[in-house]
Amino acid sequence: MSATTTARHQRHVRARRPWAASGIVAVVVALVGGAILSYPLAAPWITDVIQADQLVAYHQGVDALDPADVERILTSAHDYNANLPNGPLRDPYVLNESGEAVSLDEGRTRYESELRLPTAGADTPMAQLSIPAIGVDLPVYHGTSEETLTRGVGHFYGSGLPVGGTGVHPVLTAHSGYVDATLFDDLDRLTVGDTFSILVLGELLHYRVDHIATVLPDESELLRQVPGKDYVTLVTCTPRYVNTHRLLVRGERVDGPDAAGGDDAATQLVTAPAVGMPWWVLVTLGPAVGTFFLVRPPRRRSPGTATEMAGLAG
Repeated sequence: MSATTTARHQRHVRARRPWAASGIVAVVVALVGGAILSYPLAAPWITDVIQADQLVAYHQGVDALDPADVERILTSAHDYNANLPNGPLRDPYVLNESGEAVSLDEGRTRYESELRLPTAGADTPMAQLSIPAIGVDLPVYHGTSEETLTRGVGHFYGSGLPVGGTGVHPVLTAHSGYVDATLFDDLDRLTVGDTFSILVLGELLHYRVDHIATVLPDESELLRQVPGKDYVTLVTCTPRYVNTHRLLVRGERVDGPDAAGGDDAATQLVTAPAVGMPWWVLVTLGPAVGTFFLVRPPRRRSPGTATEMAGLAG
């Protein structure tokens, strides 16, 4: 290679290096921007995947139990419900004067052991809640701590366990407007007559909405047990992002649907909640891919190719 050719090559490399560096920076910036834009779509999708995995693991654990163990756990839960006092429930979203969540931990030892699978960890669901009208299939966990409410539906400590029975009134709560998950966001779309179900230890319990109310946080009369009634109430904060009130959606126990296949078909329908396609990936990668093609340096023809093209033109 001649000195002249070498000098030209070096000038060419120096000329392209800043352009290549700026292109890389542009692609990285576009990738970061795409990630930020896609977060509101990606976070709920990832949470849906985690919740689906937890529900599958829960139902596999239930299937592995002996019938005698299932009967023992359910009998203990019904006995727990029979001995619950009919007192007011404390709202888990209310803070004390120091701005901290009010402790609800007193006397929880037995509660935490109820509806617990023998081989399950502390983060295993106690049941599954399904609300077909708004596309909800969520795990139900013990308690209403903030950590619990980021993972799914929380069960109000102090209310009945969700195993059915007259005079029992379980209360289940979840966030609405939570950016990392889609939980009770559409609870306000339910109307009287809509149905929901709870799947617990292989038993599917059906409820029909019979009352909807908006109350202040300290108004808990509607959450008390009612003699002779088998209720479940779903609770979330309202208005969304303001959270000054509570939306209560109460359902009364009804017989299961008489559709072909009976409860077995319904059980199979809700034990494997579907997770949608991760379309958010397109939002994440799209800007970066587009930027790459816009800023990449054009290919230079080799000297031989240029000479051949000139010869053809002549």
